[in-house]
Amino acid sequence: MRLENNTILITGGTSGIGLSFALRLSEMGNKVIVVGRRQEKIDDVLSRHPKLSAIRADISKIEDVNKLTDTIESEYPNLNMVINSAGIMRQYNLFDQDLELKDLTLEMNTNFNGIVYITKSLLPVLDHQRESMIVNISSLLALVSAVDSPIYSATKAAIHMYTDALREQVRANNSNIHIVELLPPLISGTNLTTQYDNALFAKFANSPLSTLVDAGIKGMERNKTQIDVAFTKVMRLSMKIMPRTITHIWGQQTMKAYLKKYNLGFEA
Repeated sequence: MRLENNTILITGGTSGIGLSFALRLSEMGNKVIVVGRRQEKIDDVLSRHPKLSAIRADISKIEDVNKLTDTIESEYPNLNMVINSAGIMRQYNLFDQDLELKDLTLEMNTNFNGIVYITKSLLPVLDHQRESMIVNISSLLALVSAVDSPIYSATKAAIHMYTDALREQVRANNSNIHIVELLPPLISGTNLTTQYDNALFAKFANSPLSTLVDAGIKGMERNKTQIDVAFTKVMRLSMKIMPRTITHIWGQQTMKAYLKKYNLGFEA
């Protein structure tokens, strides 16, 4: 797919991965609309990057998604690309007696439900175009869980399965929508994985944002169905060879990073 002269919506587009893609795609000659929950953050982004457009919406809320869809249909009817980048990552010790059940679904509501809502609502607009694309950003953690962030890992695995099913439904309905799954490794320069910054595995599992964006753009242009970036390629191969061993070692390391961050001590 040619990545110029498109109209592109990016959820979670006011920071991190989403904003980086927004700026790169805008520079390439596309109309880019970023979506964020907080108006003050949107205002700040637009003041620094006036070529971008924005819509305020909490994609975990159906009423917000409905309003966003109305805005797209009326103001951006040529929308032909959606990048689902919005996500939150929280750390939990499931044995913590103070942890409330309602807090456990916050990530599911944004990371997974939000993608489902946005995709279903905008499918008619995308299907109307000559060629269009949906990019769902999952994660290395769709392949192997971060033990300290069990719900986040589960949402990324769910995104992977949902994306596979969506792709097959697109084919069955003879729609010309390209369905892409982008799997970043740990990304330095974002606020999602700072708990791992000093962990031993971060030295080889981390990649800069620029590497992710370069790989993502290249894969989108080639209509790749799955884009494994940097260390994600290594982890995918390792999980094929010795999945239980890798799961255990990775789990130990991510949990140790969590315990060290909060000075909770170590267990052998």
